[in-house]
Amino acid sequence: MINPLLRTFLTVADCGSFTKASEKLFISATAIMKQMNTLEAHLQLQLIQRSPNGITLTSAGEIIYRYTQEMQEMAQKALVEAKTTEQSNHATFCIGTSLLNPAKPFIDLWYQVNKNFPNYKLHLVPFEDNHEGIVSEIEKLGHKFDFLIGVCDSKLWLSKCQFTPLGRYKKMVAVSKDHPLAKHKKLQISDLYGQTLMMV
Repeated sequence: MINPLLRTFLTVADCGSFTKASEKLFISATAIMKQMNTLEAHLQLQLIQRSPNGITLTSAGEIIYRYTQEMQEMAQKALVEAKTTEQSNHATFCIGTSLLNPAKPFIDLWYQVNKNFPNYKLHLVPFEDNHEGIVSEIEKLGHKFDFLIGVCDSKLWLSKCQFTPLGRYKKMVAVSKDHPLAKHKKLQISDLYGQTLMMV
């Protein structure tokens, strides 16, 4: 996040020579010398003393070195903090879903309001539908997924979690075309007397 010339200056100062700095930065010593000349011309300060034995910092160079180090540390700290803040502003909710307990009722509601919650995302997590499986899956709420969608009238379920109603839905009955009930548009409970139903 800081000026590349200042980063090169820090490396040169730490290494004590253009040659060692070039090895560390994977650019030629000549290129590093040009960068240092450009930096000094821009700042209108002499930052380094050149000698056959390497380089040393001038008084001005020591000040620039100290503050540049601080700026680099602050820039790194700012970057880490900014990334942490950005990640904390995004939340992904894991929704349990299955063939008999689909997440569709919630998804339909979500599509109506999700534009108001741009930082929230949904992730569908499938689970087993058999009775033993669903009970064990409910025990994983808060770990495997955050919530699940389903029809609930089970005391066993309610002893392990809490449900919030999303709505009430009409109960539909599927029968063959030649079944006597197929002629009815609406059924009464008494119409089901003597019938065998398979229910989800």
